[in-house]
Amino acid sequence: MPGVASGLPTEAVATLMALPEGNKYRLVAEKRYRPSIAPDDQQWQRGLPLLLEILAADPKRFSQSPRLLDGRRAALARHLYWLAGEHPRQLNPDFALDEVQLVRSALNSEGHTTERSQTSYKSQLRSFQAGFPKLFPVRRRKRPGGSTAPLSDQDFEIAWQGAFTFRSEETCRSVQAMLLLARGAGVDGVEARHVAGTDVVRKPGAGLWVRIDAGRRKREVPVLARFQADLEMLARQAGHGALIGGGTVPTVYSRPNELSDQLKRRLRPMHPGFEVSCVRLRKAWLLEQMGSLTELQVFLRGAGLKSMHGLEDLLARCPKVEPDAGREALVLGAVAAARRGG
Repeated sequence: MPGVASGLPTEAVATLMALPEGNKYRLVAEKRYRPSIAPDDQQWQRGLPLLLEILAADPKRFSQSPRLLDGRRAALARHLYWLAGEHPRQLNPDFALDEVQLVRSALNSEGHTTERSQTSYKSQLRSFQAGFPKLFPVRRRKRPGGSTAPLSDQDFEIAWQGAFTFRSEETCRSVQAMLLLARGAGVDGVEARHVAGTDVVRKPGAGLWVRIDAGRRKREVPVLARFQADLEMLARQAGHGALIGGGTVPTVYSRPNELSDQLKRRLRPMHPGFEVSCVRLRKAWLLEQMGSLTELQVFLRGAGLKSMHGLEDLLARCPKVEPDAGREALVLGAVAAARRGG
């Protein structure tokens, strides 16, 4: 077979040829898997059958990009070459992909001199564990209790006070903006990163509004009355720049939850287990809106519905309602007199 290392064991050839036509691993396996750090022919050929067995069992091989696959294949080849030299009698997936062996391989493999490179190497090797669910069952990370529940007013107050404790004034303003946009206008984390100071406008008789022009839910939404003064002040300071990050849009914060993670780390010494996120803040806004819309609750009860899922296909057929800023501000709590304590 052209391109395959000379003297390829019969079992390895059988494993390789058992792969379906067009399989990415078969195409690459017809070349040399052998890494540049494998000077010992016998040691390399001892590990080659196991390499092909693991590649054939990998469930992710059809969905990953070629570049990512090449990196993982190279890491696995280096790992199994090392294993064939250290433990020639234990060449099986259970032993080879065990966490202890991955750590030892990262420490002994050439080229991985930093902690970061060793971590990347181990991560590449762990990806192959998914092909052996009986040996390595998936452990799903459990979320802390209540981490996706709507944020209570008491927890929001804790988060708001924590937003003033950062050394950087820019970070303080960004965290405050994140809290106000998500809790006061139901803006999610991705949308919040693209809101500029000029997107926060005051409409005569309708309070403060936020223009959201990112993502799939492009809209204008009024801000709850009790959050308007603080958000308007931050918008004036940001001007044409982004509310979160203080620069141009998009902001310097690449992940939607980066600010909430910083806030959690800041508060946990004083409030162990404290959880805050844009998802929880937005849910608190949604819950407040649903709790005040008595007409919606009456309709659902009368129709015998517990949720709106059954009406999704009908919503697109409903007659379009002309926008009325004053009416929307009244319904969504942007006018202080519309709600008790608003």
